[in-house]
Amino acid sequence: MLKSRVRKNLAIGLVITVVIAALSVVVADDGSKMEELRMSLMVGLSVTGTVTGGTWLLQQRRSAP
Repeated sequence: MLKSRVRKNLAIGLVITVVIAALSVVVADDGSKMEELRMSLMVGLSVTGTVTGGTWLLQQRRSAP
C-alpha cells in the first residue's frame, strides 16, 4: 500500500501531526487545550501538505517525458 514516496510522506506526516497535537494538548495547562490542539493541527497539516505536495511535484517532473 505504501509503495510510493508520496504515500509514505503522507502517512509519516499524519502520524507525526497526531503525536505532536496530542502532546501539546497534554502539556497545555492554562486551559487553552482546544486552542493548542487547533494550532498544532493547522501547523502539522500544513507542513505535511507542503512536504507531500513537493514530493508529488518532484515525482511528476521526473516521470515527464
